[in-house]
Amino acid sequence: MDQIWTASKFLSGSTSKKIPYEIVHCLKMALLSWTTGKKALITTALTHEKAFSFYFQGVNHDFYTLAKSLTDVQFNSELVQIAFPQIYRHRPLLNVALYHELGHFLDVHHGIVNLSLLAIPVESLPLPGLNFDEMTSEQINIIATSHRREYFADIFAASYVGNAYKDFLDAFAKNNQVSWTHPATNARLDLIDSFLSGAQNDIIDLFQTSLTKKGLRKLEINFLVPDVLEAFNNARPYKIQNEAELHGIFEAGTTYLKQTQISTDSTNSWTHSTGEATTERIINGLIEKSIRNSMIVGNWRTNEPLT
Repeated sequence: MDQIWTASKFLSGSTSKKIPYEIVHCLKMALLSWTTGKKALITTALTHEKAFSFYFQGVNHDFYTLAKSLTDVQFNSELVQIAFPQIYRHRPLLNVALYHELGHFLDVHHGIVNLSLLAIPVESLPLPGLNFDEMTSEQINIIATSHRREYFADIFAASYVGNAYKDFLDAFAKNNQVSWTHPATNARLDLIDSFLSGAQNDIIDLFQTSLTKKGLRKLEINFLVPDVLEAFNNARPYKIQNEAELHGIFEAGTTYLKQTQISTDSTNSWTHSTGEATTERIINGLIEKSIRNSMIVGNWRTNEPLT
């Protein structure tokens, strides 16, 4: 009953006008190439918790059997339940963490990290900053699983939104030290750098091997950063050309926002006619409108209803 109540809450939340359909659309596009058979249905809920309260809520597979037997409801989709702070619902540049949460879903759904733990013993990939000598084997396995889950979700997010996610992580978890549930932020940022630069990394290689054994695609760069300069300089949405740019617009927007914050150009209207808070709000709005326009054009071309 708890599972049904939670699912109802997320399903209800996804039909409200408060949900940012733009970022959900991007997540749906990212998910298409990672699911086979039963399709996935992304549902979202807004929280009133602290600013870094992004999380993935898993659904036990027994839930679908119970829902059918107790309520006669047959699900033809796998539920993906993601929650995030309400204050960010019109700030897509801060919602890039949802790609990280989507990575958690795929990991649990496909058993990627669990397979990696079977393939490579924990001792072969030590956890920096933690002393195994003071822990039981059960504690080590719990910590290793948590850390690998975070690493996988980090790389997955970076594979779609690049430095936009790295900048978000650096800002919201800056200098966080290693814990039982999370690696140190610096270690996570270094891993993202290795992935984006194509450098060899044992952890990334481990995940790629696990994905191959599962018959899944490998982690790769799935975005193309568009040149939004002319459009955004004129306070106009950018015309997104393809799915790669759909994901890449987050890094483009993040870079553009940072440039307006440090610009000393006297001709830059963003620097002189608007304050920092207004500039941030407008640029986030341009990102939203760019994605929304892409959704509308895409649905007209495919003659499908807007979702």
